[in-house]
Amino acid sequence: MKISYNIKFDGGDADSNRIEANAASHSLEGISWALSVVLHYGVTGELRERGDLSRSAKIYLLPSRKGSFIQDLNIFVQENPFLVATVGAYTVNTVTPYINGLVRYTFNQAIGQGGDFPTGAKRVLRRLKGEEVDKLITRIEPPLTRAHAAIGKTSEKIIFRSKRTDLAVLDEHTKAYLEAEPTGQFETIDTNVTSLNLLTDNGRILDPEYSRTEAFSIMSNADAGTKNVLINSMEQYDLGRQGTVRIHAERVETTGHRLKKYLISSAEEIPTQEWVDGVDPMREKRV
Repeated sequence: MKISYNIKFDGGDADSNRIEANAASHSLEGISWALSVVLHYGVTGELRERGDLSRSAKIYLLPSRKGSFIQDLNIFVQENPFLVATVGAYTVNTVTPYINGLVRYTFNQAIGQGGDFPTGAKRVLRRLKGEEVDKLITRIEPPLTRAHAAIGKTSEKIIFRSKRTDLAVLDEHTKAYLEAEPTGQFETIDTNVTSLNLLTDNGRILDPEYSRTEAFSIMSNADAGTKNVLINSMEQYDLGRQGTVRIHAERVETTGHRLKKYLISSAEEIPTQEWVDGVDPMREKRV
């Protein structure tokens, strides 16, 4: 089964139907390797970031064409037991939305654009193991970082597309997100955990200042008991309670000071002497 994609370099030299070879080749390698890793998992259910990938999914480059600068790709997906068990049947109408949905979701999570499972693939993608998808996203960050090599050098944008649907758009903002680094600045935040993957130690907390969730990872050297406190916060929140705890975390930011995530070094329940009117902020019911 064939699924067609194209990579469009837009802006900069690409507008003259040419791009600088070295930077563009690094971008193509990064995108194709990230795509290979996602395809390997989507078809076989195996997580891999190096070594030989499954013969059940192969990627082929086609001749470049004009229109800014466009590189066409074809992937060929063979029938595989895991793939059939996941999508239900080996047909174009089941495999293509599933593969495209997985690529779109993982790529956009990795480059900081977020988003839920695409509507057309949501039911099938929910069958995958959440902790494995989280690991997959982490594993494609390095090649997607390399995929930005042409940004700012010979092109302003790189658009990865299936037919007329944009699966991912790489630009200076997504490049900065992937290159974000720990700042050395720690914050103390009273917040609640909205999700936590117990295998990867990644999750999301509510940012009380902006009323939105932000990503976090638990540091490998976090204080003893930190993970249990975060689990309790998530469980209380799921029960309809506030789930508020106090975390100490380092910010990971882009050069433009955009927050990528928090690295949590410790977490604790709010001390009783700080409770307002004697009400436990962890177990108080949400209004």
